[in-house]
Amino acid sequence: TTTTTTIDNCSFNGTIQNETSTSTSTTTETTTTTTTTTTHELRPHLIRGHHYELIPREVYAALRCWYGEITPCICRRVVYDSSSLTSSSPPPPTDDHDDEHDDDDDEVFKKVEPHIVLYPNLNSSPSSQQQQQQRLSTTENGVCASCRRIGAKSRCSRCLTVQYCGRDCQASHWPYHRTICNSAKKKRTSSSKTETEMMMQEQLIISWKDVNWGRVGLNNLGNTCFMNSAIQCLSHAAPLTRHFLTNRFRNDLNSSNPLGTGGKLALAYDAVLKEVWLGGHKNACMSPTTLKRAVAVFAPRFAGVSQHDAMEFLAYLLDGLHEDLNRVKNAPYVEMPDATTGQRLSISGAEAWDAYRRRNDSLVMDTFYGQFKSTCVCPRCSKVSVSFETFNHVSLEIPQQQITTRTIPVLFFRSAPAGSANTRLVPLRYGVQVPKNGCVGDIKHALSGLCGIKPTQLALCDVYENSIYEILRDGKAVSTIRPDDFITAYEVDPYTNVSIHAIATHTRGDTKFNASNTNEEGGERNLFGYPFLTSFDARMTCTKVWNHIWRQVSRLVLWPAGVDGNSKPIIERLKSALTIRIVDNSGKPRPVFAKKQVESSAMLDAASILPCNSNAKIADVLGGDCTERFLFLSLEWSDIILDGLKLIDENRFLAFSDHASLLVTLDQCFETFTRPERLDENNMWYCSRCKEHVRAMKTMELWKLPNVLVVHLKRFAFKHALRREKLDAFVDFPLQELDMSRHCASSSSYTRGSISPTSNSASPGQSSMNDDNGENFVVDNVPAIYDLFAVTNHYGRMGFGHYTAYARKWNEDGMSDQWAAFDDSNVGGIKPSMVVTPAAYVLFYRRRIFD
Repeated sequence: TTTTTTIDNCSFNGTIQNETSTSTSTTTETTTTTTTTTTHELRPHLIRGHHYELIPREVYAALRCWYGEITPCICRRVVYDSSSLTSSSPPPPTDDHDDEHDDDDDEVFKKVEPHIVLYPNLNSSPSSQQQQQQRLSTTENGVCASCRRIGAKSRCSRCLTVQYCGRDCQASHWPYHRTICNSAKKKRTSSSKTETEMMMQEQLIISWKDVNWGRVGLNNLGNTCFMNSAIQCLSHAAPLTRHFLTNRFRNDLNSSNPLGTGGKLALAYDAVLKEVWLGGHKNACMSPTTLKRAVAVFAPRFAGVSQHDAMEFLAYLLDGLHEDLNRVKNAPYVEMPDATTGQRLSISGAEAWDAYRRRNDSLVMDTFYGQFKSTCVCPRCSKVSVSFETFNHVSLEIPQQQITTRTIPVLFFRSAPAGSANTRLVPLRYGVQVPKNGCVGDIKHALSGLCGIKPTQLALCDVYENSIYEILRDGKAVSTIRPDDFITAYEVDPYTNVSIHAIATHTRGDTKFNASNTNEEGGERNLFGYPFLTSFDARMTCTKVWNHIWRQVSRLVLWPAGVDGNSKPIIERLKSALTIRIVDNSGKPRPVFAKKQVESSAMLDAASILPCNSNAKIADVLGGDCTERFLFLSLEWSDIILDGLKLIDENRFLAFSDHASLLVTLDQCFETFTRPERLDENNMWYCSRCKEHVRAMKTMELWKLPNVLVVHLKRFAFKHALRREKLDAFVDFPLQELDMSRHCASSSSYTRGSISPTSNSASPGQSSMNDDNGENFVVDNVPAIYDLFAVTNHYGRMGFGHYTAYARKWNEDGMSDQWAAFDDSNVGGIKPSMVVTPAAYVLFYRRRIFD
């Protein structure tokens, strides 16, 4: 008789049921508490389905209760994990098929079955075939070859090199996997190959998956760079792309929607996506002709070879895909409600969103659509009207400076007196906004408000060719400062009879001078870095002056790790790289320390060097040359290497940071978007109380945020019919951790507020809110933290520019650190530091935790 073995499994849902699911793969190891009888042993070569079967604990308990149990149960442990074959028996052998049956999809799909150790005491080494299957089972760590979802539990039975979430993914991937599958099958079944050769062949078969997956260029079909850049960015939106790659979108196709294209746009987009994401091993680029024709049929404005706006095309594509994939076949008539008096805004927003969802339900809406809160206040009767609108992208206006003002970049050098903590601070560049008809004194006052230094302690200079060209007077007009002038500011002491102001430049320490104060090589000095202006007391000794200069420039030296102010031997070694020389305004040495007539270049060289260990007062040394209270210094730097580390790097002499006042940030753009504005005469609002159209004060706010946030920067300004400008302003946007909660109205007190029936107290652009007797309306808020995954760039001017795209991959595990640059058919890598540019036009952010 045949011994029947029952395998007790405590977690039915986590083990057996997940064989046909597409959720994340998990490992389940369970053991039974039933006593195992050692006198009963299993016969060898048992086959599942014929000799034994795996059943859940509840099923086994029910069978035992109904029919009883003659022999003690023999329990074995079940392990369900695609990478755990080393401790379990191999999966059932795969049937080999002939080449003429390669097109049969039913024969190439195989489940990764639960693994059971039937003979735990059998110490037999696995065969070569089992070792090969074990290696292949851990190749992709449960990543679907089609949609790249983590947790794939099925495998191609021919080649054993790819895994899938289900049959939909396998059917979608099969046209692109067919050739590789047949080749892998022949190599796997070859008996003349050694183990090493088979391993190398397996690596060649699977190497293309992650290298070119999604890195396929799109050919330019005639000024279609706007379409190519939009497609590349949109294709990196993982939820939508996965919906197409798994063929699940076909279940949502709505061919009867009069607002759509009958599914033709979705099918054309599907063809392009699969060529890009599944056919990367075949071609480095492809032509999106199918999508171009489909768009031209239903949107004739995009036909031909004219240049178009990438954001306009993206908006049409999102709307078209939403209508083609709309799950609502018979849309009911729904009246969009407005927030009523006394009703909580959170309830009003939810009702408006539910009303919209009754007519619109698609994956595009689930991923890209959010909700605006629009508030209109009547200027006559102060009536407040609140309504909610849906959106799939946010268009932000770039803040511009006023016509009567001008922003001047100023690089500020903060002084480092004795005992100060500013010795390691790099210069900070500010954006100082002053009137166009102002003067340098206005710049000082504006800069003082930004840096906190009194205007009397600021000296503004014009730097040219690594030296100070001019010290700007307070009365000099701002209009005389050219846009390409490099303006610096220094923290100095006020001009007094006992203060000396030193102007210092940086040069290499290998410059030699002769007795006639001329360069022996007859050339110019090798200046580098930014000059600086500092001040000190004329009664200070030479040693104190030397140490004062060192504190200003010590940050330019690369300090070894672990070195602080108490490491005197190393600090003395660092100081030896600097030689301070007193020169005239042309840079020639001045022998102020000479006790007799200078007769040689060596004497000139020594007589102009500021000693670091002299107690002589600097005023006594300079004598009559100190009357103008200005001193010119040349800081000569010598190369020094400590523990194999080069401590002098010219790039450190040019390092600085930008202050927020200089940049236009993405947060500032959102603040401008949510700022109240007065409607013009062409867009007046109808007041139901006044019974007429009025120029209301309107405020737009973000209420519900989407999972994928598309941000459009308005770079094209329409002045009039003959003048259209492009704004090349640099907008700083984060690559990681964009916090949108500060810009979302639903995260503030508006969530539990309501519209007051007495609207006379409402301020323009804001509704009066009641707190409902202090009762809190609990909302389960999802963190509004976003990460950037794609950027559309525009170069050139309006109508004659070029579009490119930057993008990176992402899935459930997080964001990839590798960015790719897409320029039509050209695809290459790019550093993350190069993603933020003034050419950024459309930004794509994904929410870390989906709502």
